[in-house]
Amino acid sequence: MPDHGTWDAVAADARAFDRLLTDDVCPPPGVMLLAIAAEFRPFDPAPVSFRLDELARELFDAVAQPDPGAASHRLAALLTDELRLRTDEASVDGIWLDAVLARRAGHPLALAVLAAEIGRRAGLAVGVCSTPTGWYAGLGGRERLWLIDPALDPGPTPSGPIRRHCGHEVGFAALTGIYARMIRDGEGSRACQAAHLRGRLPVGRHT
Repeated sequence: MPDHGTWDAVAADARAFDRLLTDDVCPPPGVMLLAIAAEFRPFDPAPVSFRLDELARELFDAVAQPDPGAASHRLAALLTDELRLRTDEASVDGIWLDAVLARRAGHPLALAVLAAEIGRRAGLAVGVCSTPTGWYAGLGGRERLWLIDPALDPGPTPSGPIRRHCGHEVGFAALTGIYARMIRDGEGSRACQAAHLRGRLPVGRHT
């Protein structure tokens, strides 16, 4: 599996989205969202990566702890106490991962991806999960899983079946949201671009 540095280089590639479709290993959700953002708008990935690494360093001591629950509490505290993340489900900016990091507000999917990306860079096995009521970062295994809601906004208690999502599935969900918002905002050509990118994702190939 590619290491952190390899994925970081892919995310900075001008044609990152194309490369992520051909890699044998499904990309981390954070790398996927950065690649999608680069398809629609220019941004410099270097400061984004630097800030994510800064946040991840605050979790390095949590990686050595044997209890995933303790690590999940540390990550949740970083998200709510330091970043003070809030939800923004209306704006398409709430799906661009770089904008979410800068604004500290975003769609629950993007917030969960941001949490997972910070955890991944720290060395934690954090994934993106969903329930019928929302999106979460998930830490732990099949026997016991800690769900992290990155936002300060109160939300429903997670209930129902929990699904883990690979990077391609996260990209599919994100592009669906981008498409809907661009249609709403009268950006037909960019909405078609979102639909085209979504159709290229190899969803279902990875288990």
